[in-house]
Amino acid sequence: MRLRLLKGDIAKCGANAIVTSANDALCGNDQPLYWRFTNQRNVDGAIRKIAGPGLRDACLALPEIKPVVHENEEPRDISRWAETAKKRGLSRTLRCAPGRAVATRAYGLDADWCIHAVAPDSEFGYEGHYQGNIGIRGEDVRATSVPPVARLHATYVNALKVCATKDARTVALPALGAGVKAWRPRIAAATALGALSEFDYSSNFDDLAVVLGSDAAMVAFTRAFEAVLGESEDHAWELEPGRLDGFEPASVAPELAPRAPRPNSGYAGDHWNPSDAGWR
Repeated sequence: MRLRLLKGDIAKCGANAIVTSANDALCGNDQPLYWRFTNQRNVDGAIRKIAGPGLRDACLALPEIKPVVHENEEPRDISRWAETAKKRGLSRTLRCAPGRAVATRAYGLDADWCIHAVAPDSEFGYEGHYQGNIGIRGEDVRATSVPPVARLHATYVNALKVCATKDARTVALPALGAGVKAWRPRIAAATALGALSEFDYSSNFDDLAVVLGSDAAMVAFTRAFEAVLGESEDHAWELEPGRLDGFEPASVAPELAPRAPRPNSGYAGDHWNPSDAGWR
């Protein structure tokens, strides 16, 4: 399989499948109450603009699913901001859970399929859901919650799996989670490589283009990919079977290395490391 890094507009790429970083309501930018969308030009908005109303209608026609609420899952992609961002209009309906992906036809895109992948929220770039004391902003402590980076990893894996089920030999993939959801590009790059390391890419894909919209993301992904795959003047590599066997994301994103749980020191104090197992 040929793996490439491109800087540009993923909505204008040609591929059998184009992956978009969606919200869990699959409603595009129809979330006017979610403050992070203010003045943002995000991947999903760019894709929907070119795809046209057919893509929007196809997403809204997908069945509603019920949030799974238990101690080690976040039921929506935005947790702390659910009161303002998820209670009105199209955002109320859950159509794809965080960490999952679904497919629709691509309509106006130069592709056969559009794969809608829902990354978890990073919570202000700390890559962890806030776990404050009970009573601070109303949050409960979820000491056994799955680390958010595990959900980000699942987002990449499931996006690739859905592409494979649609027999997509060529795929355009964005930096899932590294836009509005505020994950650091380095963590997104390490997570993407980690997902590829456990996926049978050579049997499923001929070409996988990771399309990045900013210089910062291009630098972060280039550094991560070259650290693992070697330097490349054209930002392209041939991935033979087993090339990524044994890859550890922490080798290119040290903040992903496991560490012991820490005491919870409250809202103004410490936050989760992406790989923390929880608070004591």
